[in-house]
Amino acid sequence: MPRPASPRRPIIVGVTLLMLSTALLIVDRKQGRPGTVGRFVSRVLGPLEASVTTSGRAVRTFWTDYVGLIDVRAQNAALESELRELRQRTAESDGLRAENERLRTLLELADQRKDLRLRAARVVSRGLSSFFRVLRLTLDVDDPAVQPGQPVLAPGGLVGQIRTVSGTHAEVLLVTDPRSSVDVMLETSRVRGVAVGTGEPDRYAARLEYLERSEQTVRDERVLTTGDDGRYPRGLVVGRVTSVKSQPHGLFQNAEVEPLADLSGLDEVFIVIGPTGLTSDGLDLERPASKGSTPSLAPGGPLRPQGLP
Repeated sequence: MPRPASPRRPIIVGVTLLMLSTALLIVDRKQGRPGTVGRFVSRVLGPLEASVTTSGRAVRTFWTDYVGLIDVRAQNAALESELRELRQRTAESDGLRAENERLRTLLELADQRKDLRLRAARVVSRGLSSFFRVLRLTLDVDDPAVQPGQPVLAPGGLVGQIRTVSGTHAEVLLVTDPRSSVDVMLETSRVRGVAVGTGEPDRYAARLEYLERSEQTVRDERVLTTGDDGRYPRGLVVGRVTSVKSQPHGLFQNAEVEPLADLSGLDEVFIVIGPTGLTSDGLDLERPASKGSTPSLAPGGPLRPQGLP
């Protein structure tokens, strides 16, 4: 039966070879330079050493880049989170700024028309009908003072009138609806007529009817309410004249009006509950007009719309 090899033999052989190699290298060195054995060992082990060194450098570079990439990813995630937060804050700030601007213009309108009792309302939906454009308003409270037929104003001018009221909701008939008609006067030429909505599906507009051909109508002049119809207070801005066309026959000329109120982008409006009994600046009592006359629209004098410049 063969005798098992001693477990110490490989260790002894390895140590002996290491000591022998070291001794040969020491003896082989001459004047601090490697001799024949050293050069041989370097020549044999050089490629292996270079390969190991290159591999180690590649591993170290890969590890460093990988760790650095993890850090970069973490930084990018943090920056993206911060950017989202900044964008959200910017959007909130822009929203507050726009809301403050809308409220400021509403307050300016209320300050200009102290002769009118105004009730604020918020627009919650818009009708999508191709023929009858109707705004739907929600009121702050269930106010019994809000009734059908009352005018609706925005900072740009006249919006329309209340059509129906149901609880805290009301429908508004726009001045551009074909069922709407408003007695008006042109601010510069003082030509009188009736503004009737065109009801077009792609734009908000009205046409001026019963304009006498003998009168000079000026393009871009403002169109104001006369107050003669008993529905709208006098001096409210309806819009501006965009075109004038003279008819070859008949007594009247045609003109179109563009509302100055942004009917497609309304958020808040005022409902005219009634008169306050004051002048538009609130400094004096409103004096009733003499029978058969309208002081602010009297022929021969300048037109003075109350509260709206």
